[in-house]
Amino acid sequence: MNPDITVDHHNCLDDKSLQVSPFLLENETEYKIWRARKLDCRRSCNVSEVFGLDQGKLFSQLTLERQKQHLEAYNFIIFESEDLLGKQEFLNINQQFGLYSPDSNQGSDADAVTSLRVVSEADELSQYIPYTNRALNWHTDGYYNPFGRQISAFALYCVNQAEKGGDNFFFDHEIMYLLIRDTAAELMEALMCPDLMEIPANIQGNRIVRAQESGPVFSIGRSGTLDMRYTSRPRNIVWKTDKRSQRALSLIREILMDSDAVIDIRLNDGQGIVCNNILHGRRAFHEVAGGSSRLYYRARYYQTIYPGRRAGLSGAA
Repeated sequence: MNPDITVDHHNCLDDKSLQVSPFLLENETEYKIWRARKLDCRRSCNVSEVFGLDQGKLFSQLTLERQKQHLEAYNFIIFESEDLLGKQEFLNINQQFGLYSPDSNQGSDADAVTSLRVVSEADELSQYIPYTNRALNWHTDGYYNPFGRQISAFALYCVNQAEKGGDNFFFDHEIMYLLIRDTAAELMEALMCPDLMEIPANIQGNRIVRAQESGPVFSIGRSGTLDMRYTSRPRNIVWKTDKRSQRALSLIREILMDSDAVIDIRLNDGQGIVCNNILHGRRAFHEVAGGSSRLYYRARYYQTIYPGRRAGLSGAA
């Protein structure tokens, strides 16, 4: 492997979890064990299973145990509540998965929860697609964040669904890694290069809202887990132009277009998703005049859900 490749944004190269991570190309035995377990879990889990909350608006311990295999298989779970949740109740659910201290961003409220709704054209947030009714193409959350604030998990909660459209689609980033490594392992080095993608600074007027950032598509986190940064948007991103990098990016696009691993989900009011930072997008939607507007809560986190299981480490709970 190219020694210039940065595989861990915490620079913990001597960390035992990293050394045995199945996502290091030299760890072929660990990769085969992880791959077999991953595919076996997917065969034994129902991707559309919805997990209910108990009377305290949390998951029971038994439900949490059942969810572990589902998360290992698909990297997300769907949940539902009989009564609509407030933002603090939404955060409490996420904490059951070890997700604390959500990432604050330009559109989030004081509690770091973002209310995703269509805003007026006069609102400065209207320049960002999540605050419109337009379609969102494939991306991972916070791909423009610096490495010290890399998003590893996020949660969504549907307070009010659009009358028409607004469905989400998902693609497990670990399956993307698996398909690329099985198809063209030599391209994985290009996808782990720290200068593969560059996001120009976001400058509004004379104010720098976000500094320029660069990074890889795939990287290995502190616990040996896999992180992914990606966006399909053509604007405000610069990719390396060498042949190997372009081949790797073309393969990602081909897989997203043709793979049967794409999962379509339409959340109903009172349903939500807790997931590691998998690839996802949203279809355009329409709202009826005089009706309730589409509203989702979103929280982003730096932690990974069940990191030991995600990395395929021996002895993980």
